[in-house]
Amino acid sequence: MDLQDLHISESQYKKAKKVNIILLVISIVICIVELILLFVTNNKIIIMASSILLSLALISYFVTLIIHLNKAKILYNKLQNSVLKSLNLSAWIHFNSFDFNVDVKSRKAVSTYDEVKLFKENEGLLSKAIEVVRKKREYACLLRNFLNNNEFKNIKMYSKIENQIKICLLHTDASYDVRVKYTSPAGKSQAISYLCIPENRLIELKNDKSLLMSKSEYNKYCKEKESNLLDERQHQYYEKVNKIIDFANNNKSILVSKSDINKLDKCATELITRTINSIKKVKTSGSEEWDVLDKIIDQSNIEITEIIDNRKRILDYYISRDFLSIKQSCESLTSKQVEFNSYIDEKARAISILFGTNITRNTTSYEDEYNYVHPYQKSISPFTAEVSSSVFASAENSPLEYVIKYFYPEKEQYPEQIQKLHLLVEELETLKEARQIIDNQKKEIQQYIESVPAFVMENDSDGFYSKLGFAVINENVLTVEYKFSYTSNGGKAQRTFTVPMTEDVIVQLIKALESKLTMSSFTKEQRLLMTSKLRQQIKERDNYTCRYCGNSTTKEPNLLLEIDHIIPVAKGGFTEENNLQTLCWKCNRHKSDKIIV
Repeated sequence: MDLQDLHISESQYKKAKKVNIILLVISIVICIVELILLFVTNNKIIIMASSILLSLALISYFVTLIIHLNKAKILYNKLQNSVLKSLNLSAWIHFNSFDFNVDVKSRKAVSTYDEVKLFKENEGLLSKAIEVVRKKREYACLLRNFLNNNEFKNIKMYSKIENQIKICLLHTDASYDVRVKYTSPAGKSQAISYLCIPENRLIELKNDKSLLMSKSEYNKYCKEKESNLLDERQHQYYEKVNKIIDFANNNKSILVSKSDINKLDKCATELITRTINSIKKVKTSGSEEWDVLDKIIDQSNIEITEIIDNRKRILDYYISRDFLSIKQSCESLTSKQVEFNSYIDEKARAISILFGTNITRNTTSYEDEYNYVHPYQKSISPFTAEVSSSVFASAENSPLEYVIKYFYPEKEQYPEQIQKLHLLVEELETLKEARQIIDNQKKEIQQYIESVPAFVMENDSDGFYSKLGFAVINENVLTVEYKFSYTSNGGKAQRTFTVPMTEDVIVQLIKALESKLTMSSFTKEQRLLMTSKLRQQIKERDNYTCRYCGNSTTKEPNLLLEIDHIIPVAKGGFTEENNLQTLCWKCNRHKSDKIIV
């Protein structure tokens, strides 16, 4: 019902009222005239006519009165419906003088009965009471807001609506009203009291369950509450650790420096091993041990974030204008080295093939028994043996013996493995010489890189030169190593040691493998050993000159020279002086494993 319709109904009501008043006045006037005529004249016809007029006036009055009352009723109903609609109500709500009735068994109980006893005796009533008080409060607020501000105040009969609302506001105070009643067995005497429980008290009882408990129930509740608090706090700390581990896992791929990867692995592993068992062992939610754990977690977070942020800072530099300007200045120098860089990459891959698939793989460094902590994907070398504590101790005392036992278990493969180890020595020597040549080449561009930030060169010098176009031979390629690792059952103790495969160690490994061969195989393998001394002798013999193209270190100081088997080992050639020659890297790359006479 809109306001315009109400105004129309109000207008009709006013007209009916006005007509009714006019007829009433006319009736009164006619009545007075008739009385005067009765005293003034005895003319029966005039008196009878005035009586008829009076009767007609009274009939008209009562008819218009009925119409007026009907219009009033219609107006009130329309006004009431419009108000209810604006309040989003279907009808007026009237609350009783009390919300709940309790019958007690003694007169004394009437005065001692309280809200604690009420809700202990009536399970589920507390939630209902809170809901009732909430409805009261919301209803009272709705009605009071309407009284303070509405568009119906100028409509006739609004005062009746206002009175109706005030009646509805009775018993809508924000409390739960309970009548406590005692009636004697004979029903002759009664005692009544009322409990008015405020909403804040109801909320307090709901939030603090201990207020409605017996002593034994309270003790049990406290234990359960402490257990829940401890469990919640433990999981909060597991999440703190998980957040750091996820951050490390998600950003690890941007790290290229072996030292950075090792630092990250160390930080993440220490974080897990120093916190996970400690979190499980804390006995109370308020223990000071949580502060110690906070310091460990915060420190690990700082260290891991610093490692990742440093790398991001370096990556940002590589897309900066400063770096692009340096790269452009060096392009004329580095463009000449493209073929050489490609050759060095081939050599590095050759070492991986000779020594094994030298790639890193991810493994979970630690998993707790309840899977609370996310696994950290730690990068490990494929040449890692996880051993027991006794084997670990023995391996430390006899490393080569255990290298053979764990990494060269198939004796029938010894001849092939020995041959690969010989070639590995040769390739490592070549790469060491190539590394020196690359260092010499880098000196030629020093004038262009003086403005490079120190943090780039300190943390990623290999990456910097690689992006400029230089070949990179890092320690990951030149330092191949076998690793033995021991981890205790609980993950607390971790120990590792490595056996670096230097040229001397590889020679010892070859001899150890050869000692396990048959006499005929041993004799054949002995003739395949290429040493640094033999390499140097061949270069001196050939006057540091390529036997194919004639280029030499005299003409090109940074020329990379290699020792080539005239008849390749793979085709039956031996490592003997008459089967060896000096070639530059370009000619050796072209010759490959062919026999060129």
